[in-house]
Amino acid sequence: MGDATTGTDRNICIVSQRKNRHKFANCSIYEFEDVIQSLETADVFTPRLKSLEHWQHRTRRFLSQRTGLFEKFPSGASSPKVDKHYDIFGCFLQMPVELMSVDAIGDWRSRCDMAFCVVEEVWHRTIDQYEPLIKSLSKFDLIVCCFAETCERLAEVTGKPVIHVPYGVDALRFLPDRGEFDRPIDIHYMGRRRPELHDALLAHARDTGRFYHYDTFTSLPVTTDHNAHRDHLANLVRRSKLFMVDYAKKGHADQKTGEMMGWGPRHIEGMMGGAVQVGYTPDTADYLENFDWPTVVSRLPEDADEAVKVISDLLSDPAKLTEMRLQNYAHVGRRHDWLQRWRQITEFFGLPDTPAMAEREAKIDATTARLTRRASDQVVSIGSIGGAKR
Repeated sequence: MGDATTGTDRNICIVSQRKNRHKFANCSIYEFEDVIQSLETADVFTPRLKSLEHWQHRTRRFLSQRTGLFEKFPSGASSPKVDKHYDIFGCFLQMPVELMSVDAIGDWRSRCDMAFCVVEEVWHRTIDQYEPLIKSLSKFDLIVCCFAETCERLAEVTGKPVIHVPYGVDALRFLPDRGEFDRPIDIHYMGRRRPELHDALLAHARDTGRFYHYDTFTSLPVTTDHNAHRDHLANLVRRSKLFMVDYAKKGHADQKTGEMMGWGPRHIEGMMGGAVQVGYTPDTADYLENFDWPTVVSRLPEDADEAVKVISDLLSDPAKLTEMRLQNYAHVGRRHDWLQRWRQITEFFGLPDTPAMAEREAKIDATTARLTRRASDQVVSIGSIGGAKR
């Protein structure tokens, strides 16, 4: 076996929750796992809990809020055991509580040279509530978090390096690789929403005949196939003119966020599919660092009627929408594909790119160049675009 720190002949062990969690919100991280599999030689372990309500899982979860002894109590999950050497071990979680089932794969730590854990969503209140569980992340060499604001606290509790790796999107799935589609959907409002704005948009759609696409379910939806869901979402976005964005958890009365202002995958998904983003974004340092060009979003007033007026004006100006779309294409594929997120992790461990990483980057660059080429045969230049308005 080659030296993983100097060559690209390396074996990756991925632990996925795809057999336990089937909500739409989980599909993004499964997409990240799939992209890594396309870039590396990887084995995927998928521990399966008997159920989220089984007494063993509930007891382990109860103990994880109170004592480190929770690790001695089995989760009841089943899985093949890790039985060979791996250069890198990667555990992927949407929320820390999903760590419960990883005990099922056995003594992975002694068989893996380097280990990291991706935890997408960590709120300060979660750290307080599950401190023994959070401390158990210290067995990893690196902790990766999508929320910049909690990285410092995670490092304090675990004593391990924590890096901020933002959400990403599979650019090769979402970018219109065969050229632009017709965009019959005028406004796409996915998932959580502001009730007053939703009502105003419903009235606007009735009055104007515009196509307003929104979700109608009343509980968190689930899917039996994360790839089918991601393909469906990409196809909807690529046929939408406008895509609504907002702060994380906006529109629900849960109390996880406290004073934190997070942002989620939808802030990339819309742009990657070519829909112009409208809505509300945090003025946090990490958001402004990742989205530092002026066309990234058209911010809406808080008043619902005024917001609909802005949306209506945008829809009445197709030339402006095209310009914003072109500018966004020039940035988003080259900066927000899962490739860039995986590279942040491999660079931490001093690992070089694999040939598959270079090949993926070339495909994204070629698609971006085609999409940003104007009728005059000039290409939108990233270097010519100024910083974001704050």
